[in-house]
Amino acid sequence: MENAASLDRIFSKIGENMLLVWWGVVMIVHPITIGMGAIGTGLILLGVNAARRLKGIPTRWTTTVVGSMAALWGLLDVILKPRFDVSIALLLIVTGLVSLAAMFMRPAFRESPE
Repeated sequence: MENAASLDRIFSKIGENMLLVWWGVVMIVHPITIGMGAIGTGLILLGVNAARRLKGIPTRWTTTVVGSMAALWGLLDVILKPRFDVSIALLLIVTGLVSLAAMFMRPAFRESPE
């Protein structure tokens, strides 16, 4: 059986290739919006981390944060259907909020100095 590092590399490569295929589909298929593309990107990143977790491999913090951010931005973009400039503003707001939430969730941040 493959070791954890090898399996982690396989999951990374699968995720990278799924993202390339998804972004290509988003560019080609007209009814798919940027918001839907962002949702798919977030789901792919979160799905790779879910597969890691199911196999007992530590998840990657970065892909969890970026996946959550992409899914949330895409969801807001699909629901609100904003103009492009407002969509970019939503991306900035979501990035800030997810980054703040991630900062507060890190164990090192929660530990009180004694």
